[in-house]
Amino acid sequence: MRTVTSIPDDRLESWKEIAAYVKRGVRTVRRWEAGEGLPIHRHVHRTHGSVYAFKSEIDAWRASAERAAASAPRAVADRSTTEVQDRLAQTIVDALRLTLGADERRRLAERPAADVQADECYLRARQEGWRWRADAIDHAIRVLRNGLDQVGDNARLHAALGLTWLQYREAGIDVTDGPIVEAERAAARVFALDPASAEGLQLRGWIHYTRGDIQAAVVDLKAALARTPGHADTLLRLANCYLISGRVDVARPLIDELLAIDPLTPLTRCMPAFADVLEGRWEATIEPYARMFAMDPANPMARLFYVWVLSANRRDVEARELAGATPAEVRETVPGRLCAVLACAMADDVEGMAGNVTPDVESAAHATDVFPRMLAEAFARAGVRDRAVHWLTLAVERGFINYPFLARHDPFFRSMRDDPEYLRLLAAVRLRWERFAA
Repeated sequence: MRTVTSIPDDRLESWKEIAAYVKRGVRTVRRWEAGEGLPIHRHVHRTHGSVYAFKSEIDAWRASAERAAASAPRAVADRSTTEVQDRLAQTIVDALRLTLGADERRRLAERPAADVQADECYLRARQEGWRWRADAIDHAIRVLRNGLDQVGDNARLHAALGLTWLQYREAGIDVTDGPIVEAERAAARVFALDPASAEGLQLRGWIHYTRGDIQAAVVDLKAALARTPGHADTLLRLANCYLISGRVDVARPLIDELLAIDPLTPLTRCMPAFADVLEGRWEATIEPYARMFAMDPANPMARLFYVWVLSANRRDVEARELAGATPAEVRETVPGRLCAVLACAMADDVEGMAGNVTPDVESAAHATDVFPRMLAEAFARAGVRDRAVHWLTLAVERGFINYPFLARHDPFFRSMRDDPEYLRLLAAVRLRWERFAA
């Protein structure tokens, strides 16, 4: 846990004090923490928790958000993220008022208190996990364990715990087998409680994804979605599997449904942009990724995604400035290192690129499809073809087999389309892409 040294007057001891300091309501402040990275600290006890914050950190967060808004495209900078969230939230509330009948509202009100408490723990942990920071994922784990202590064995919380463990790997924080072992332990507990659990199928599917077996992941995720239609996280994960497998056409309806159900989660709102990327519509991707970053500037993956799309669009000055502004605590993370690799590639600084491919980055590139693909793109842009093929081979091994994207739409590989090794790899990717069963 991070240690902060501060004078006593700098500390705010409750939600009420924090809200008063930022001149907003408590509900707004809670939403800012969940969706926009407002720095809140917690003491989590067995039966309750308390919060506190530091004025200096809040001031720094405000300044960072203002800088992010200023550097984002005008469509993002000219309106407040909070106002956008408020409008979307009101739309959802209005829709629920129209669609929920009296009997449905009564059934929701009559749900056992333990179920309501489990739902709250699940949602809090979900928001934290998607921030892809070590402290946020640590907090999500504590929230879920605390929830299990309070409500007892609960399939949904065990499944969420397993998925949260896997986020350590997705963020490059812990790419050992440890998170997978914990996730498998959680899956076993879920199926012991409910052999037909949709949450268990979703978790098992994401374990397959983590191991690079995307076909098996799709089988389990489709089964989970059939048992619990409209589940946001299942839709998101299944859509991702289709996107990296070159089936954007199958992913698009899932993304549309996801946006209708969960329009406020930053990652959700970027899924259409990822689909656009994979079909070569790069200009359309800048604003969604800028907005994701502006909503949580402390999210290392959000910064990396934004640097990546700026680089692909040849917005090199903005991309390098954003990479150069990476905070010290993020700079040494795997996403932070990859931001530096991309920045060096834009400057044709091959030596700088190699210096940022540390052992941690090497290990992470063997654990996900995202990191080796971005490394391959960076080295391709810098003209280092053998390293580009090396890293792209790893990405393919981890499940990235979107042949149309690699063959036609990825601007980083444009200069390599006469390279024999690259063409041999593409031929292998095409076979896997054609055999993939949606």
